[in-house]
Parts: sequence; structure tokens; C-alpha cells
Amino acid sequence: MASQTAGNCELRFAGVSAEEAEDFIQAVNKRAYAAGKLEDNAWIAEFANPFFAREALRWYEKLDEGTQKDWRLLKGAILAEWQPGPSKVPSGAPGVV
Repeated sequence: MASQTAGNCELRFAGVSAEEAEDFIQAVNKRAYAAGKLEDNAWIAEFANPFFAREALRWYEKLDEGTQKDWRLLKGAILAEWQPGPSKVPSGAPGVV
């Protein structure tokens, strides 16, 4: 789970959900921006590498090297792998026919 602690951004992506994936990408982008590296896809991919854990780590290790080393490709692969599920209609809401 991508999480923040007071004054220090602690990153971790375990592959739990689409929301976690989105939060992880946003947190990595913020760190890259703060470091003045937002346009350096190789730097960002290398920065993100140690923060993959559990299911996400196993998935990451199966990626080709080109995807692992390019943040543009890597974040696209993350979003493709962890997609939001179908939206749920609240109970009692009229269904669409």
C-alpha cells in the first residue's frame, strides 16, 4: 500500500487494488517532481523499483527489462494490470435495462 507518514513519504506497492496502484503512481510522481526528475523516466523507474512488494513484486520481476527501466512504460503496465472493478449499483437504486 502506498502510504505517507508525517514529514516523510514512505512508499510501498503490494498490488492490492487499482486504488493502491493509482496512489503509488501519484506518490512516485510527486517524489520525482520534488527531485526535479519528472521528465527522467529512467530515474523514476529506478527510484520506484525498491517499493514493489508482495504480489506487485512478483509481477514486477516478470516484466521485461525495457518496461522495468522506463517509468512511462512501467506506470502504463501498472495501470493495465490493476484496473478498477465494475462499478457497483447501490442497493435500492434503479437498474439500467
